[in-house]
Order: sequence, then structure tokens, then C-alpha cells
Amino acid sequence: MIDRDLTWKLHIDYVYSKLLKFTSIFYRLRYKVNSAVLRMLYFAFVHTQLLYGIEIYGNATTSNLNKLIILSNKILRIIQNKPKQCCVQDLYKNDNTLPIPELHKFQLLCLVHKYIHCNNQLPVIFANYFSLNNEFHLYHTRYSSHLHLSCVNTSYGTRCTKFKASQL
Repeated sequence: MIDRDLTWKLHIDYVYSKLLKFTSIFYRLRYKVNSAVLRMLYFAFVHTQLLYGIEIYGNATTSNLNKLIILSNKILRIIQNKPKQCCVQDLYKNDNTLPIPELHKFQLLCLVHKYIHCNNQLPVIFANYFSLNNEFHLYHTRYSSHLHLSCVNTSYGTRCTKFKASQL
């Protein structure tokens, strides 16, 4: 879901409303099934919703992503039956997953890896998405095999997928 200003607020609200339904389901299930089943359900229903399009909507501002991050933390607390005061890093470590900002970075790195090593597995539109530094100058430098970082002058430019992935 794309909004006019590319804030991704509509998409984030849509994902939030889909995930909100799972809080009550996990509340009811946490005493009826073991933690392994809850974990499988989390990765089947919640994690997949978070992953869909995160390369794009993960660039949204923290204020827009905040409610989705809080809900994700809440669902993990329910699954692990932890109190509100528990450390958030422990929640993600126990379930061997990543918080939304780090999940965004990981997916961008996966995109770069596929571009460099398995370019034929990407859609055709990504065939020339990134450029290497050696395409811009004829002499050899120590960074000639790195992805080229284009100049950006705005905070919007630094949040673009192409720039952020090249930077990572």
C-alpha cells in the first residue's frame, strides 16, 4: 500500500491491523500449547507479515514504524510469557529473530548478496540496480569492488533502498 508522500504509513497501519489480531490468539494459546508450537505459529503468521516488503517500508521514519515495533515486542512477550519489564534484546535472542530495524538491514544485505552472487534469481528490473565503483573510473583502487554510493543531499536520499543497501 503506497501513500502519496511515500511515508509508508498506510502500509504500516495495514500490517499493524493484521498483526493486532494475533495478540489475542497468542494470549489464548500460550497456556494450551507448548512454546515450540507458539514459535512456529509466530514465524508462520507474524514474521512473514513483517518480512513482506520490509526492504521498502523499513525505510520509514521511526515515528511511523514505532507502533509496529511495539506490537512485535508485545507478541514476542506473549509467546515467551515474559513480563513487560523484560529486556527486548532477550526476546529477539530467545526466538532467534531480529527487531524490525535490523530485519530491514538484513533483508537489504540479502538483496545485495543476491545482486552480486545470484543476479539471475532477481527480477529483471534489478539487473542494473546497483553499480560497482570500477564502473566509474578506469584505475584500480582498494574500493573498486565495492558498490558505488551515489551522492545524496537530503535525509530522504539517505533512506532510499539503493543508497542504504550500497552503504551497508
